[in-house]
Amino acid sequence: MTDLSADIGLSGRSHIKRAVYQNRALSREGLLERLFALLFTGLVYPQIWEDPEVDMEAMQLGEGHRVVTIASGGCNVLSYLTRSPARIDAVDLNTAHVALNRLKLAALRHLPSQGDFFRFFGAAGNAHNLMAYDRFLAPHLDASTRRYWEMRDLRGRRRISVFGRDFYRTGLLGWCIGAGHLAARLHGVNPAEILEANDLRAQRIFFAEQLGTLFDRRFIRWATSKKASLFGLGIPPAQYDALAGDMTMADVLRERVRKLACDFPLNSNYFAWQAFARRYPKPGEAIRVIARMKFVSHVRQGGSS
Repeated sequence: MTDLSADIGLSGRSHIKRAVYQNRALSREGLLERLFALLFTGLVYPQIWEDPEVDMEAMQLGEGHRVVTIASGGCNVLSYLTRSPARIDAVDLNTAHVALNRLKLAALRHLPSQGDFFRFFGAAGNAHNLMAYDRFLAPHLDASTRRYWEMRDLRGRRRISVFGRDFYRTGLLGWCIGAGHLAARLHGVNPAEILEANDLRAQRIFFAEQLGTLFDRRFIRWATSKKASLFGLGIPPAQYDALAGDMTMADVLRERVRKLACDFPLNSNYFAWQAFARRYPKPGEAIRVIARMKFVSHVRQGGSS
């Protein structure tokens, strides 16, 4: 039986400080490091973006193996479980990520069905999730995890209430994607429209004519030149320079978005749905979108069935 543990040992704040602080507090870099550390004490990743299939292929993960991994949003950890390793130790500097991993494990064990699990973590805006938490999950959580999810925010709402709205629009990553959408809309581009593309060629045209041009805009080039602009992606100041290399960050991000938008069909790319639509497709939706667009294209061309 697979055992997955998630623990941070010492205080999360202490670990984060040791990992991030490299400069004097009153220096520019030191202030950025301390801002990043402060932001990183809350939820950063409601989901993660590494492809678990690539991980499992690289590790040749199988039964009997033992894995130590970063907990993060829990997406890859749960994927590793499908290979039935003997043990997974998931560790994280961030207590919010530990609480999220433990919530997902409890949901896998105690929600009545796979459909309930998808509704809780894959859908958005369903008040039934809060009732499911109280009935099926809360009684099975350890005290620290339950305390985390039932803590109140400034509006008096329990943290768990985000699953009654849209969990993937929360956390630093969710806010960062939201800020990217806002910047795009202010420049006349709606990223979600790429999901109407019916093939890779249409995706590439949309990127070339709309998404890609955003990274030439003066405001976006200025904003992404600031190290704090990538805090929402969980990238600390020291990593910014390594990521940029000899390029501007706007050009680095353009290439990352190009790969996401142009190199994979949208009907099988759940990363693209989260980036461009800010949600996961509903069961069968991506296939239906592609089929509908092909039909519309066929009709416009005067074809017959």
